[in-house]
Amino acid sequence: MATTVVNSCELTDFVSLPHPHQLGPPASRTPTDTFTYFHHPKAGQFKFNSTFFPHMHVMDMRWNTADDIEIFDSTPSDNIHINFQLKGFMYSRFQGLTHDLDMRPNRHNLIHTPEIGHVNQLKGNQSMELFLISLDKDFFASLIGQNDHWSERLVTDLHNQRSFSAVTGTQIITPQMLYLIEDIRHCKVQGPMRNLLIQSRILELLALEIEQFSTAPVTDETLRPDEVEKLHQLKAYLEANFLSELSLAQLSRVCLLNEFKVKKGFKQLFGTTVFNHIRKLRMEHAGRLLRNCAVSIDDVADVLGYEYAQHFSIAFKKYTGVTPSQYQRNKVLNSALH
Repeated sequence: MATTVVNSCELTDFVSLPHPHQLGPPASRTPTDTFTYFHHPKAGQFKFNSTFFPHMHVMDMRWNTADDIEIFDSTPSDNIHINFQLKGFMYSRFQGLTHDLDMRPNRHNLIHTPEIGHVNQLKGNQSMELFLISLDKDFFASLIGQNDHWSERLVTDLHNQRSFSAVTGTQIITPQMLYLIEDIRHCKVQGPMRNLLIQSRILELLALEIEQFSTAPVTDETLRPDEVEKLHQLKAYLEANFLSELSLAQLSRVCLLNEFKVKKGFKQLFGTTVFNHIRKLRMEHAGRLLRNCAVSIDDVADVLGYEYAQHFSIAFKKYTGVTPSQYQRNKVLNSALH
């Protein structure tokens, strides 16, 4: 079955689904447990409950997917995003993060991705339940402080407008977290107290997350601050020069670190190897070119430095799961439907 390709704006503009990553004015009414239902012809059946509070947006989403679907999200957001994946599977790639997120039942993560252009891949015919929280980044920074290595890293990245994940990959949803989520989802209190109780539960939930994240093994503690800064400079260099022929010796000279430190330190800090990151950047660039249907597959292969288009097609399918021609046909079909 071919994967359906859609843009996130098709979903958030369809009926009244708010974008889960966006904040907004505090709710003018007391939040309720009422769900909004709708059906999208490509994405499937949705129901959601969405509430805005000062500094936060909370969304309880239930989603029955139709076909395999790939959602491209180009909505800018400079907030903190938390996903508690209660049911179903979702694979996500984010601009600025060097590791992908394989979201499975009973897992959660926390990310900041100010760069636009991330992709969510979902299997068809599955039932998903997501509990999503977005937080104002300054509010989040004031909550975590700078009392340890973990919080210092996140606050520094926020200050420098860098993308980050609280930990590499995901963490398990603990029974205490699940209890708070279910308490929020099934809160029976009505009136003004409901607003107060839900916000207090969200803060309790965030406290449990922070405790779990900050005590998880940290892979980059052996790196000195100056080495961390040089590796960030190297990552920025790669993102500007990923189409060039790059060698480890050249990259070592670029960041003024020895080759061993480049190999080991880059993986420690970013959770992937230098050359896997280059491959990721090239394949994402290929995807952007293929979405412009005026560009042929041969031309894209040539831009990426492949001598033969077949070799590019094999590499692209290995990375995305579909061939360049399938990817391009899905985009053409998607455009023809509008």
